[in-house]
Amino acid sequence: MSVSQKIYSWDFTKTFNIRTALPFHGWQAIKELMEKSHRAILPRLYEYQESEHRWEKRLQPLCGNQYGCDWSKFRPLRVAREEDWSDWLAWLLETSDTGCLGKLLFGQTTDAEKDFKSPSVHREKWAEDRRADIVVTWNTTQTTHIEVKIRDKNFDKTFETANKLRKTAPDRDWHDFILIPSELKGAWNEVAQAHGNEETVRVKVILWDDIVHGLRKCLWNNLECILWRAWAWTFCSAIERKILSLEPIDKKRKTLSPAEAYMTVRWLKILTPQIRQEYE
Repeated sequence: MSVSQKIYSWDFTKTFNIRTALPFHGWQAIKELMEKSHRAILPRLYEYQESEHRWEKRLQPLCGNQYGCDWSKFRPLRVAREEDWSDWLAWLLETSDTGCLGKLLFGQTTDAEKDFKSPSVHREKWAEDRRADIVVTWNTTQTTHIEVKIRDKNFDKTFETANKLRKTAPDRDWHDFILIPSELKGAWNEVAQAHGNEETVRVKVILWDDIVHGLRKCLWNNLECILWRAWAWTFCSAIERKILSLEPIDKKRKTLSPAEAYMTVRWLKILTPQIRQEYE
């Protein structure tokens, strides 16, 4: 036998004990597991379908479910930059005749919605060499500073901006917020902890999920004029699709894939709070 034949010999495979392999019993156990999972999620699917139907009926004057609209040729809402999202949020806060949205999102210090009606809102307000995304002066001594984030993780400047804003109106009661997607909470917490002992301001986190819940509560209760509600519904739908990545589920479906089951659970967190509150 040559050296090469000896090196590349497959004789070592004869030592394998193939009898140790587990016997295959078929796919029945897996099929039963999938069937049990489907039966468990099926009630949630029915709950989603019922909730979606209630919302569509409730918002029928505002065109019902916007996911059936084709926005490919007409884009009523710009969403390419963070500035676009800030513009829309600022407009909705400033034009609110009831103060509902402002109270829901930023009203930790007062119970009066009237204090949040038609506030003075500044976009891209300069404070020395820093520029704040949104600054809202309410009908009280409270002023709210909001930094708006979609994908940007440059959080450090938020604290410096907040400190410099205070110098522009030291007599105001300042409250600082950063608006972020839920997936950025971990990155924000790391930055906030690093600034915890060196900054004089406390920046509170508000999620885009909170914006959706606030908008939907205003819409469900028919608060604000129909013009405000129409644009609020458009903005809400854009957040759900573009930021929260929620995809519509066919209401006629009788079965769900694992991905659709997960999406159903996420939708229920958005759709059901107002419906349940109505019957409490």
